[in-house]
Amino acid sequence: MLLCSASRLLLLGALIALAAPTGTYAYDWPVRPFDRQHPIRATFGDPRTRTGRVDRDPTNALSFHDGVDIEAPDGTPVYSVAAGRAFLVRHSGVAVTSPDWSRATPLVFGYWHVDAVVADHQLVGRHQLLGYVHSGAGHVHLSEQKFGRYVDPLRRGGLSPYRDATVPVIRAVRIRRCSPADVAAPENVSGCVDLVVDAFDPPTLPLHDLWSGTVLPPARIVWGGVFEGSWLPACVHEDVSLNHFAGLSLSDVYAPGTLQNRPDRPGHYYFWLARHLDTHELEDGSHMIWVSVYDARGNVSTMTFDFTVANAAVDDRATALEPGP
Repeated sequence: MLLCSASRLLLLGALIALAAPTGTYAYDWPVRPFDRQHPIRATFGDPRTRTGRVDRDPTNALSFHDGVDIEAPDGTPVYSVAAGRAFLVRHSGVAVTSPDWSRATPLVFGYWHVDAVVADHQLVGRHQLLGYVHSGAGHVHLSEQKFGRYVDPLRRGGLSPYRDATVPVIRAVRIRRCSPADVAAPENVSGCVDLVVDAFDPPTLPLHDLWSGTVLPPARIVWGGVFEGSWLPACVHEDVSLNHFAGLSLSDVYAPGTLQNRPDRPGHYYFWLARHLDTHELEDGSHMIWVSVYDARGNVSTMTFDFTVANAAVDDRATALEPGP
């Protein structure tokens, strides 16, 4: 029997949302120059944890990053990317909503780590000064909500100009035993296993100082090759997208061992492909899977991975060890 997470239905819902039109509306950068791309040190869907790592500790709070972190020195002026009404938010934040008179899609832009110079409920224009990057932050966090749902500012039709010529990197595909959760040798796989991919996306522009080693999570992972035809185990996530995460748990996407970026330590990302997969559903012998990893602008890397299922020998040994009548 396959023991699987319920997240597959949620991931499929995310894909349906991703397929919906995003519109052509674009906005420029919240720091000068407005019409030039700036370095980004955290993207939409980045892991956020209390301890800095994804693990099985139930007290470790996990969440998705809901915007992008734009590198900017402390004290940098921050400007509104669109006209609206400003609301001051606790802990150095400003939210700018669609103007009361707007007939456009309701939008809320969030600007975090900002010492505000605007008043609460003040109407602001596009490119109006909102405040300055808070001391010690070194960046401004920009988020975008449409009808109450966070969307990726780096999607097409969002933050502009934005060009990404980097290609995601797949470090490895790993097979982990379900219990104990250690790595299984690909040439001798048996019993219950998890499949994970170790991948990242390089920043589009170089980052500076302690953040110079930063790597980012990819936006989408697609894989296949093991299962043919219409039958598919419920624990297999053939398509995982970080462009929309409403209703998802971080632990349904990122596997244990994942590290979030910190000033003195680059991130490291492990993504679930299949969880608690009973390899008895596969024939003994050689198998191959392929994995494709995309960034927010469609750059892609693909890797193939070979492994050998060997349940028969393990089952025979277990039978031989059973006590006789």
